[in-house]
Amino acid sequence: MADGLLSSLNQSWKNFSGAWKIARRKSSEKAVHDLRVSTRRLIAILELAKAVSGDTEIPKLQRRFKKVLKRMGPLRDTQVLLVNLSRVQKSGLVNKFKNMLEQRERHEIDGIRGELKRGRKRKLSKAVEDVRAGFGSVESELGNVKIHRSVDRVLTSRRNELLKAERRFHGSQPVSEDLLHKMRIALKKFRYVIEAAQPMLDDSAKQRAKKMHSFQQLIGESRDVELLRTAMEEWASKRGKIIAIVPALDRLQEIRDSLLKKVVNSLTGLEQTLTGTPKPIVEKTHAIGDVTAEPPKGDLAKSAAD
Repeated sequence: MADGLLSSLNQSWKNFSGAWKIARRKSSEKAVHDLRVSTRRLIAILELAKAVSGDTEIPKLQRRFKKVLKRMGPLRDTQVLLVNLSRVQKSGLVNKFKNMLEQRERHEIDGIRGELKRGRKRKLSKAVEDVRAGFGSVESELGNVKIHRSVDRVLTSRRNELLKAERRFHGSQPVSEDLLHKMRIALKKFRYVIEAAQPMLDDSAKQRAKKMHSFQQLIGESRDVELLRTAMEEWASKRGKIIAIVPALDRLQEIRDSLLKKVVNSLTGLEQTLTGTPKPIVEKTHAIGDVTAEPPKGDLAKSAAD
């Protein structure tokens, strides 16, 4: 089982390192998205590593990766607004709004390239290597039973947090944007933990992750449309041009309402997907109380959603 976690950590770092280099070079919408996804996956595998090893330095490293997410946030938000702007018919005012976003994007890209320095990445690499080195004695010290329980606790905790967030959102009238956002965050965290633990889990875990990915994309699309509608309305209002942009706002509201209906209608399917918690694979040996993990099931799933 320690080998399974190590395999996941190695693959996650490899993906992060590659995404960092690409984002530093061109900072396109896809590059920024991929870097944020790979960062979240590293945070998830570190959560499992902390649960297993008890290493008190791991939370500090997680916070450093969260800072990477935070630095990329404004650029990512701007790029998402630009992508979704294609949903509305172009007009003089909409084009001015687009030009403003493109100017903001260029400014953010200049700042991000300064943030993604090689020296900063080397420090992160050293910290990840320290975590990796600590795995050498984990299996011999703890045994697979304790590792199994530690991973299971994290999976169960994240699942319960998602169910709680989903039920709070489902019971909200009218639909709460804040509760929708919280459900999305809880969904991300659970999905990424499942993917991080995937080398240790059975094949059903991969199918669950795919279903959660689809639902996460649906929620994300709904939220992105609402963020665009709000940003455009505030921008036009400050310029006294709100009437001229009403058709575009109405179109975005129609799209948003349609997506929200799909979200609500999909909640039953989500709860079914969450029934039970994926369990780490173990097989009993002839020795009483001895449990040995099966070989890792493969690399971390490639599906991604920011």
